[in-house]
Amino acid sequence: MFKLFKKGLRGRALAAVGSLALLCSAGGSFGGAKAYLAVKTAQPQVKAADSWKRFHSVQGECSISLPSSPEHVKQIMPLSDEGHNLRYDVYVAAHERKAVYMLLVAQYPPIVNQAHAEMSLESFLNGLITQNPENKLIFADLTEVQGYKALDFFIQARGTFFKGRAVMANNNLYLLAMECDGKNYLEDHFTHFITSFELKK
Repeated sequence: MFKLFKKGLRGRALAAVGSLALLCSAGGSFGGAKAYLAVKTAQPQVKAADSWKRFHSVQGECSISLPSSPEHVKQIMPLSDEGHNLRYDVYVAAHERKAVYMLLVAQYPPIVNQAHAEMSLESFLNGLITQNPENKLIFADLTEVQGYKALDFFIQARGTFFKGRAVMANNNLYLLAMECDGKNYLEDHFTHFITSFELKK
């Protein structure tokens, strides 16, 4: 069951990246999102997960706290006949065989229009929601991370929680996500994970 969680988490992320890649190759139009969004302003109190370690991603020039040493998967996807590529790196770490935490870094070519960051995030969320007809969006909140547009979300399907944050920074999309059975969800751990993310200036 736990291996299925890890495989499913990667599958969710890569399906969403693929949907956004199609939008990029179609000319950078990111309209048509169906998610209902609210602007988030309050910041939660953080309770540290003592045993977690800080992980640094060279490719994404960022760092985050993870519960264990992550597995790393990377791939390059062609976006168009003009030689543009989408590179992504996925880091997956387990916590006591009860939850899986992931950092995905997708590097897009310069053709991505930064003025459309908010619409890009909405389209990305739609890619996550529509890949499984049993997915139910619990909430989606717009926020900012170090001055960049970001989107917090919570998706539920058959008692499984998929919760995270997507950040658009320049030509990079960062997905921070956690998946677990609802009974194993720990708010303190999730909050620590999300708020530990830092982009290197």
